[in-house]
Amino acid sequence: MTAAPAIAYRSEILTVGDEILRGDVVNENAAAIGRALAEAGVPARYTLVVPDDLEAIAEAIERALARAQVIVVTGGLGPTPDDLTRDAVARCFGFPLVEDAALLAHVQDLFRQRGMVMPQTSRNQALFPAGALQIPNPHGTATGIHVIHEGRHLFALPGVAIEMRQMTDEYVKPAVKAAFADAQVRTRTLRLTGIGESHLLEQLGDQSELRTLVQIAYLPHHGLLDLRLTALSQDEHEAAAQIAIAEGFIRERVGGHVYATGSTSLAEVIGNILMNRGQKLATAESCTGGLVADMITNVAGASRWFERGWISYSNPSKSEDLNVPAEMLEEQGAVSESVARAMAEGARRRAGADWALSCTGIAGPTGGSADKPVGTVWISAAAEHGVWARHLKFSGLRETIKLRTAHAALSFLYQHLIETRA
Repeated sequence: MTAAPAIAYRSEILTVGDEILRGDVVNENAAAIGRALAEAGVPARYTLVVPDDLEAIAEAIERALARAQVIVVTGGLGPTPDDLTRDAVARCFGFPLVEDAALLAHVQDLFRQRGMVMPQTSRNQALFPAGALQIPNPHGTATGIHVIHEGRHLFALPGVAIEMRQMTDEYVKPAVKAAFADAQVRTRTLRLTGIGESHLLEQLGDQSELRTLVQIAYLPHHGLLDLRLTALSQDEHEAAAQIAIAEGFIRERVGGHVYATGSTSLAEVIGNILMNRGQKLATAESCTGGLVADMITNVAGASRWFERGWISYSNPSKSEDLNVPAEMLEEQGAVSESVARAMAEGARRRAGADWALSCTGIAGPTGGSADKPVGTVWISAAAEHGVWARHLKFSGLRETIKLRTAHAALSFLYQHLIETRA
């Protein structure tokens, strides 16, 4: 099958904020918007960070309008004097800023819900460019802006990540799909665990035929790996068929490593398995400091399958909370197979859970030794029918080691869950 070329629509992402230019904040908003635009069929061609300056924002918007059909601006919609995106949009399109009574009531109501009176400095959140469409923001005071001009769509969203993501998913992405339905760019993300890029390439083998159908992006993230498949065609059914053939090719060779598609997290998959079996999970963490439990509780409804967790950072806490024998800690050390196993089994028994997961290690930058260098980690999973452990060695910064450990622990649990099948 040879792909017919798709209509090449382009998008551009503008992130507003001095704090991003200074490096105080990582620009995760642009990444989230980029993924959404690719899934909507209008992938980003450019992304730009713009300072909190009216002239700079307006100039960036005008340049983007000259070369892209979709422009998404994030940031600069707050109540402070350096929030100038609203003014820049109004200037670029010649719209007056008018106080909207419904928006003012919305802002006042949000403050009332928080037990506060709206300060006068937040009254400007009710100013809106007349002639633009409003993008609802249920959880914040900054209403989004949607301007349609000469076949181009500009969206301005707040910089608060949780608000921006919801507005992107519920408004921007559907609007782009509807406006540019003839783009016929289709994407599908396969989420893999237990395999790295090099081994994946080795197992996939010759990909020359595969690449005539789809573009493949390899997206590793701290021990997990996403494959994003993109098909471009003028025909919707052909694009879908290209994705299906490519996915079949990959699953035939490494399907055992694919735990989900789309944006479903590994913790969410684990939760679904446990809920379907009517089972519960507990955690016991040392070096990750609660990061595993955080990933688990990021899943809505996790209380239905996550019982409880312990952060047993010190040796006494491992003994007192999880019944790890003090002599074991003295003889084997906190970072050892026996302690990881004892932590998992202790957590399972204390919580009355069906499964438990533990991790203990040396995240650095200090604390290592010749026998146990920084990056030495033990993880363990426990169930009524057995306890399993795995030794891992990671490198990198403290944060990296913690993230890789947390992902490895969830992957280890997932592996044993699917092998158990009951």
